[in-house]
Amino acid sequence: MNKKSKNKPDLFARIRALKKLTSTQAKLVELFRNNQNSLAFETLIMLSAKAGVSKASTVRFLIHVLGYRDFAEFQAERQELMENRLESPIMRYLRASDDDPNGNNALIRHIPYTLQAIQHAYNHMDMGIFARITQILAETERPLYFMGHRTSYGLVFMMYINLQYVRPKVCMLGDAHTAFPPELLNVGKDDVVFIVSRRRYSRNSLKIAEALKNIGAQLILMTDSEVAPLSHLADIQLVVPQIEPAVFESNAAWTATLEAMSLTVADKCRRKDPDYPAGTEFILNKHFGFLEN
Repeated sequence: MNKKSKNKPDLFARIRALKKLTSTQAKLVELFRNNQNSLAFETLIMLSAKAGVSKASTVRFLIHVLGYRDFAEFQAERQELMENRLESPIMRYLRASDDDPNGNNALIRHIPYTLQAIQHAYNHMDMGIFARITQILAETERPLYFMGHRTSYGLVFMMYINLQYVRPKVCMLGDAHTAFPPELLNVGKDDVVFIVSRRRYSRNSLKIAEALKNIGAQLILMTDSEVAPLSHLADIQLVVPQIEPAVFESNAAWTATLEAMSLTVADKCRRKDPDYPAGTEFILNKHFGFLEN
């Protein structure tokens, strides 16, 4: 994003910060969430008409509640975001490489960006939803499945490995490219499925999530937007807020969030059944062991 909008919260970050919405505001927020891609091109009159509210109500919400200077600033933000989304990470990399042909500044650019991404996610994350998710993941009597595709697979696989040590009935649904994981046949009604889905989103994730929804599983989604492709299927959704796109979007905030989630669940499971992690460690040490220096 440009320098003017770089340090300002975007539309959905501003909405997340609100304590309560009036019925009129709720209509506008619903419109924003369901039409994110077209917001950049709508006029004030069109937005108001589609939400079923007055033009004055839309202006009051954008300026007096969300803090935009005027409608033009709101629209410019949405247009800029649209441009960023249309540009692939690879093209951003090539553009940045042209600015730095020797690659000497990559470390200097990326480390501060990574730290900023973690702090930004922490400042804007919904802690209530985080707590609710960890409570469900610690319900050891319910089978727990993990799923992710493409780059999301590596993130969710780390959590899958961690929770195997602290609770039973943990399973991975396929791998990074599976279109139909055979484990899907074992998922039952009210089982828990934890899904990580981030740009670029996978069609496989969407198709499998639709099948899981039809089965009646409880879907917990960790994603990067309130209106991500799987959002409408999720029973619970945790958004990891993203700052402006970098050369390649950092995994750091995602990894930190998943690690914090794993630690929270591990503590809950240990309190519930302290013998399980101890038994897991005993079996691993006795029959498999670990290499040591």
